[in-house]
Amino acid sequence: MKILQINSVYGYGSTGRIVESIHKACISKDIDSYVIFSRLGAINSTKKEVEETDNIIRVYNDKEFKEHVLKAVLLDKHGLYSNKSTYVIIDKIKEINPDIIHLHNIHGFYLNYEILFEFLKKFNKKIIWTLHDCWAFTGYCSHYEYNECNEWKTGCLNCKYSNVYPYRLLSNSKDNYIRKSKVFNSVDDITIITPSFWLKQQIRNSFLKGKVCKVITNGLSSEKFKFTKTNILEKYGIFNKKIILAVSSIWTKQKGFDEYLKLAKLINEDWKIVMVGLSKKQIKKLPKNIIGIERTNSIEDLIELYSAATVFVNLTLEETFSLVNIEAQSCSLPVITYNTGGSPETVLNKENIVDKYDLNKVIELLNNRSFNKKRYNIKNTMIQNYIELYYEVING
Repeated sequence: MKILQINSVYGYGSTGRIVESIHKACISKDIDSYVIFSRLGAINSTKKEVEETDNIIRVYNDKEFKEHVLKAVLLDKHGLYSNKSTYVIIDKIKEINPDIIHLHNIHGFYLNYEILFEFLKKFNKKIIWTLHDCWAFTGYCSHYEYNECNEWKTGCLNCKYSNVYPYRLLSNSKDNYIRKSKVFNSVDDITIITPSFWLKQQIRNSFLKGKVCKVITNGLSSEKFKFTKTNILEKYGIFNKKIILAVSSIWTKQKGFDEYLKLAKLINEDWKIVMVGLSKKQIKKLPKNIIGIERTNSIEDLIELYSAATVFVNLTLEETFSLVNIEAQSCSLPVITYNTGGSPETVLNKENIVDKYDLNKVIELLNNRSFNKKRYNIKNTMIQNYIELYYEVING
């Protein structure tokens, strides 16, 4: 069996680490595995160096990428440029000739989805497509929960949002919606995977509702995520404080950045908030009771922070799954989360699920709950579930 995964990144961010985990697991089980990816990281962020091999292939054209970003912003046609790169990817697919093509994020300014799907329609291979967000079935955005928008159910006819990924000046949502619906429904033999039941339900209300859709929850990229004794808080000058930890690869209003600023005004002097993943500009704006840490690619540092904290508080306002909740609990750290998207599905103590914006309830839990470190029984079945799916698709 020969598997080819395609994603915007490899080994970077949540989707990149998932792709890497699946690839390495396949190799360990003597399954021929290949990956095609494009970027080494997010725009204006620390890049992760990737050792390219015959099985890990980077397709990237810097000039085309920048043109794609510019035209997408100006004309709102994200995913409809990078033609040369797309044909290179197609040539690589032909050369590899996989039994299964496993798509992940096909947005990210690195390919033309119309050209790719026109090829896939004729190539006649089994297709698995893991949706890590909502971009595939909207006319513009990858998430809409923060804006409480339901335009995606009726054609994105009157979209009024622009200052969210993938960003734009003019709205082309109606045309994008029609194009995506036509293109993504043109390939019959495709199995859609979502990491949460919440996202599966969204798909059931979208133009992809006719596709086979299954849930495979995201798993940890490393078995290292477990409690470890550490003095890492001393590195940040924190002594004798209870710690609220928050982690994100990027902090925006949608990820709850403003909510933590509000929370900082409500906690007493026993607590400090530690936020990981902030930009230098964001760190400068923090009050004294929030310690800001820039994004780290070090799993070891994250594990130490999870292990040293008192509680993990996730105030996200739009979320597909929330792997950080799983990481925290694997390190024996209790989690409080807003009832947002798929985030509640990942919290073991359901009493710690709070309605969005209800910071008074969060404070009540912080002041009245005893957050004892304990081992959580978290089974990481993602890899096994994907491998079983591969065999099921091949034999089905």
